[in-house]
Amino acid sequence: MLVPVAAVTAVVTLAVVSRPASADEVGDLRSQARALSQKMVQEQLQVDADQQLYSVATRKLHADDSALAAVTQLLGRDARLVAQDTATVRDLAVRSYMSGGDALSGAELSAFTGSGETDQVVSEYSEIAAANLESSLDQLHAAQLALQDQQVALHHAQLVAWGDQTDRAGALGQAQGTEAQLTSLHSLVTGQLAAAVSAEQSAQDAAAAHAAGTANLAPPVPGGAPPTVADPALPPYLQCVVEAESGGDYGAVSPSGTYMGAFQFSQSTWNGAAAAAGLSFLVGVPPDKATKAEQDAVAVALYALDGHQPWLGDRCG
Repeated sequence: MLVPVAAVTAVVTLAVVSRPASADEVGDLRSQARALSQKMVQEQLQVDADQQLYSVATRKLHADDSALAAVTQLLGRDARLVAQDTATVRDLAVRSYMSGGDALSGAELSAFTGSGETDQVVSEYSEIAAANLESSLDQLHAAQLALQDQQVALHHAQLVAWGDQTDRAGALGQAQGTEAQLTSLHSLVTGQLAAAVSAEQSAQDAAAAHAAGTANLAPPVPGGAPPTVADPALPPYLQCVVEAESGGDYGAVSPSGTYMGAFQFSQSTWNGAAAAAGLSFLVGVPPDKATKAEQDAVAVALYALDGHQPWLGDRCG
């Protein structure tokens, strides 16, 4: 029974195994797991890209904050200087005009004493002094206006940076959520794939046991030799399997003793495949004890029935 499951942007169909799985169902699950793995890789790349963009946006925002703070500090300093120089101008004007030069000191004061031109000189001096300070004030005001313009521009840049950081954070969160959903779905599919493979293997074992129990085999002739099996040509996939599983050693046995022969058959898989190949006399024979031709014949028969499935996880798929 096939149950549709929606995952992120695509609909993935999961085979829920409630009966022995067919080869088609196992193949479908394997294709789904492979597609999900590819999607997970793509989504991880998207997460990495969004994380990098978010980091860039965050650094930009921090830089704008620092620049704005520096400009604000300069504006405060200039405001204080403007206030101080304005007070100086006012004080000089008052003291010069009200005291007739008493605010002047040293050689400056002596230049205005003992002459009938004192009032004119004092007036000219005051105008010069005031003009110099007003020029300084004008420069400070110009600098202040420039800093204010810079402050406005930085405020705008800061708002843009805030918006960009918010957008990047949203994209990153969405990509991470998608990745989590894909990971969960991939775990579900691979779990069902394992169950389907196990169910199919159980069905094969049951069929092999039934075939072995019901086959009308001629009693062996005492001292007689078993039938001779022609050694079939191996397709490229099985040639790869031989090298990947045993390095070409037809007498190989796994450390646990579970898998035997060049193709690393389990005994149950070997029995089912031998029966399906019409080589019932090989049922119960340890695969590593069979001849090269017999092992090749059983492997070719199993490959014709189930394709790559019996060798899941090898390097030839």
